[in-house]
Amino acid sequence: MNIVKFFALVAISSLCGGCVASPPSPVTESPADAFTTAQRPQPRALKVATWNTEHLAYPGDGGCKPRSNTQLSAMRRYAASLDADIIALQEVDSKQALRLIFPDLHWRLILSDRPNSQPYQCRENGYLSTQQKLAFAIRREVPLLSITHVKDFGLDLPDLRYGLAVRVDSPTGPIDILNLHLKSGCFVDDYLQSDTQACRVLAKQADVLNEWIAQREKSASPYLVLGDFNHRISASYNRLSRVLLNNERSTTITTRNLLSCHPRHSALIDHILAGGMPTERITESAQIHTYADEGAMLSDHCAVSVSLSADSPRLSTALLWQTTSKEYQLVSRAIYQQAQQALAKVPADLQNWVVVMDVDETVLDNTAYQKQTEIAGTGYSPATWDTWVQSEQASLVPGVKPFIEAIFQRGGKLALVTNRNRRLDIHTWRNLQELGIPITTANTCLIGRHASDQDALDHKLIRNDKDLRRQQIVQGDAPCFGHPHESKTSWSEPHNIVLQVGDNIEDFSGLTQQQADIGTVLPQIGKTLFLLPNPLYGSWQ
Repeated sequence: MNIVKFFALVAISSLCGGCVASPPSPVTESPADAFTTAQRPQPRALKVATWNTEHLAYPGDGGCKPRSNTQLSAMRRYAASLDADIIALQEVDSKQALRLIFPDLHWRLILSDRPNSQPYQCRENGYLSTQQKLAFAIRREVPLLSITHVKDFGLDLPDLRYGLAVRVDSPTGPIDILNLHLKSGCFVDDYLQSDTQACRVLAKQADVLNEWIAQREKSASPYLVLGDFNHRISASYNRLSRVLLNNERSTTITTRNLLSCHPRHSALIDHILAGGMPTERITESAQIHTYADEGAMLSDHCAVSVSLSADSPRLSTALLWQTTSKEYQLVSRAIYQQAQQALAKVPADLQNWVVVMDVDETVLDNTAYQKQTEIAGTGYSPATWDTWVQSEQASLVPGVKPFIEAIFQRGGKLALVTNRNRRLDIHTWRNLQELGIPITTANTCLIGRHASDQDALDHKLIRNDKDLRRQQIVQGDAPCFGHPHESKTSWSEPHNIVLQVGDNIEDFSGLTQQQADIGTVLPQIGKTLFLLPNPLYGSWQ
């Protein structure tokens, strides 16, 4: 397919746009019946609850919380009253115990694969304890995509519980749901200020949870974290709350304003955290489900729930195309293959030749940032963009890495001319290195935007705000990142620009959106100029 056909595809996608590393030590399985319900109509809302059942045992009259048939019947009625599609459960002995409350006919039952712990003598009745595992009860109408046993929460200690995660298809798309039951006994707001064993364990589990959330924030994946935190995270000054929630994350404690149903404890420790999606409506839907007879609680915890609505804002067509379509992958990789072929035509005796490239949506893929802003409904802002750049979490545009490696293999240099603020160059540099791009200050000149780029515009020799920097590269006086001021380097000599690569017409010398002549530019496309698709943003807006 030639480059003209590629750009026809890009043009179509742009019109539509006008209409925009794995979690710690998981063991993931694909449920055998995960696909049996995948084609069924999805509800307009998905209701998710968490409930610590307090020693739900089998037989029901055993363990530390023996229950009569009457009490088990009351628990079944209570579970039905939740009207939930997914219920995360804590302190469950076995699947047989689950079936006392949730019949197989209507529910898919999932139990943590943590090995059984040693029983102990219950303080209340002298019976032997039963297992306290995590579980999910998921209505069979809900498409279950995967199950993950997150063993790292167990810290290789025999009595700690694993995390249990599922991915399901919700009205707003796939979502990860992590069920957890953290270490009990650390009753201070700052676990780092206590040297008790319980607090030391909780601190380590907090690190595991923080990493699990960070992975989903990095990929902008929707998620819920719910269960028994055994900790008062609703307080804003609580350390765990401050670790998990920060200005760079979308994480919200949706149940923060709820009060406990327990007569002796007003602070709730069962919570539902949400991130990677709009959370305002989820927070509004949060509720606690009290028992009909408060004097005879069925468990020492009440269930809490939230609803995920299909009315939540949807991602733009342009973003979906750029992040999910095979067309984008093919177009991008093919353009870089064509650019790599053009390198072979660089004269062997040409000295100091350089390829000039844009960075964003040319080398680095920032669609995760775009997704965050669309989910939050905020759009681009300089403040959130700078925060994103400083996070150094952008990924690579398809096909770019082998192209850059080919430049260096053929003896060329790379100039990255970006409109990121120049004071952020260190973060761009580290992001590229982390992604395995073999840049050094000798083979690569990175130049961010500076006020002088705008000041230099004369609409004759300097027509767009990257022209000054390209001119400096050619003249040998470019202010490259990592070079001491006024020191002589390999970039202090004149250079020959052989190729230019970007996603915007203004990534090319002397061109602007308003003045570019298509008839003049077209013969250079695919030869010395290579233009990547970007329906998300640009000088065309």
